[in-house]
Amino acid sequence: MKLTGSNFPWLSMTTGITLVVILPILLIVVYALGADSEVLEHLKETVLLDYVKNTAFLLLSVSILSLIFGVGSAFIVTFYDFKFHNIYAIGLILPFAIPSYILGFIYSDVFGYFSYFHIFLMDLGINSYFDVLNFNTVSIVLALALYPYIYLIVRASFLKNANTLLNPALTLGMSRTKALIKVVLPLSRVAIAGGLTLVLMETISEYGVVSYYGVNTLSTAIFSSWFGMNDSGSAAYISSIAMVFILVILIVEKFSQGKAKFSLESSSAPLKKIKLKGIKLIGAYTFLSIPLFFGFILPIVWIIVYTFEYAKDSFDIEFFSVIINSFLASSFASFAIIAISIILAYTYRIIPNFYTKYITKFATLGYSMPGAVIAIGIIILFGDFDNYLINTFELEGLLLSGTLFALVFGYIVRFLAVGLNSIIASFEKVGININKASRNLGKTPLKTLFHIELPILKNSILVAYLLVFIDTIKELPLTLILRPFDYETLATKTYELAINEMVQESAVYALCIICICLIPIIFSLKAYK
Repeated sequence: MKLTGSNFPWLSMTTGITLVVILPILLIVVYALGADSEVLEHLKETVLLDYVKNTAFLLLSVSILSLIFGVGSAFIVTFYDFKFHNIYAIGLILPFAIPSYILGFIYSDVFGYFSYFHIFLMDLGINSYFDVLNFNTVSIVLALALYPYIYLIVRASFLKNANTLLNPALTLGMSRTKALIKVVLPLSRVAIAGGLTLVLMETISEYGVVSYYGVNTLSTAIFSSWFGMNDSGSAAYISSIAMVFILVILIVEKFSQGKAKFSLESSSAPLKKIKLKGIKLIGAYTFLSIPLFFGFILPIVWIIVYTFEYAKDSFDIEFFSVIINSFLASSFASFAIIAISIILAYTYRIIPNFYTKYITKFATLGYSMPGAVIAIGIIILFGDFDNYLINTFELEGLLLSGTLFALVFGYIVRFLAVGLNSIIASFEKVGININKASRNLGKTPLKTLFHIELPILKNSILVAYLLVFIDTIKELPLTLILRPFDYETLATKTYELAINEMVQESAVYALCIICICLIPIIFSLKAYK
């Protein structure tokens, strides 16, 4: 549609919202370029290079393990037939419900020094001690927590294209193994690259596990610079390095797709699966059981046991205060994100040109940034604004910094992409003709949206709200930095109890997070049977 007087306010709102949302990220770049302090020079001369190397090696190790778990599991459950096939297909999604920092706390408690496992070994006469608080364990924990990104995306690609690609190859005489390796996997490389990109971005963002296990990465360096040294310039400089990592990952992912475009005819022919027997069946069960057992079953059993043992002392005023704090912050943020997403998506819907296409993409830039990076950008932004008000109007106290508004704004910058992508997809399903018909009958864009399109999309909007709500509930690094003083959420309370060697007491808070995170998985189970 052409830009008209009735459309112009939507374009103005979209432009203004996008500028506000990306401002913290831009400030990181500005402050990084001007960073010059003794603290930063000391970091450059001593440990910064090690932080960069640790981050790079962590990305490499997590990506390898996640690809093995994700692609391997998707490959087996899609192309082979065996008993309990559907149970494994669904169960392999469940590790999504356990945030990586909770998984890390549990495994430290299970396998750490004087843990149940260590005591069991001593009872057997094995007195050797092995340290689990190391780089290798962090890699395994993150891979167990993040491989479902690859599993879900790759399996969806396999299910969509497998019968179209595999059956003709088999008919032409190609062996099944050769067809899978030379036909199906290469044509699924875009899906594999997409899932791996999400894994890598989450790995860079991770703070809870790496800090707890004593592995120094760029994420921990940002926290150290801000909380330990109170140096915003150094924090911004290190944040900019993390942004470079993200940028490189996105560029590599983009180029990995190349210019390939695949157009596949749909096929109603059933996918021919191989019935596994003997040693191959045992191998498949073993391979699939490793991520399912260690990624979900063992930690959830451990958490439930601890909850029943210690929950009787946990249901106090503090517990319900944490629940209320979490729901308030996440509810406010989710409502704001969905409202903003509707504005941005509707603008692109009624003005589908080059400008609106890319301005909406810029608005989602925060989702590719680590939570700690966004938090530092917001602290710089709000700190400068508060200082301006204090110096200009002689106000006492901070107006924005350290408030619930700062936390909610951080969630908006970080998770706007989740709501926006969901709303855009919902609008596309409805189609544009209903909007054009309403406009031709004299309805304004606003009336068309509120009276016609939003009622149609109410279920999709609810799903988008839930997805955003869950992401904000389990977000840790951003919440740790931006939360108001003495304001605890489920994520921060779980983390603080765990780092104070109170993993048992943290179980009830961790279980609350897991139960909330299970909601979208339950809604989506039918799609992956």
